[in-house]
Amino acid sequence: MALQARFKLEDDDLDCVRAADEGDIEAQCDLGLLLLSHGMETEACGWFQKAARHFHPEAMQWLGRCMISGWGTAPDREAGITWLRRAAARGHATAGHMVAWIDTHPGPAPEGAELEAVLDGIEQKVILGALRETAE
Repeated sequence: MALQARFKLEDDDLDCVRAADEGDIEAQCDLGLLLLSHGMETEACGWFQKAARHFHPEAMQWLGRCMISGWGTAPDREAGITWLRRAAARGHATAGHMVAWIDTHPGPAPEGAELEAVLDGIEQKVILGALRETAE
């Protein structure tokens, strides 16, 4: 997948790009996160798809988020939730909490920015909980 840098790549970033290009699944997901952080959503989604096809839980979770939110792809809530479920089934904690929230909130589901805010809140709670556990 060709990548034209629209931001300054550090040495570690270049190593990540090389490893992703060579098929390193972890690097593909990391590159997706790097690109997403720089607003390159379409490119990020492509790298998440590559890693998710190899059952990388973090990539599956981010691909699901991209699909739900329409980051770099046409919005597809159901496909996004499917990817979250796949990530959760592989032990991804954040995806598991997101799926649990989706499953326990019947009725009209929030869409767009409202759903993004809910998922962001879940992610923050999971990360803060993990940080608290490691600090104890």
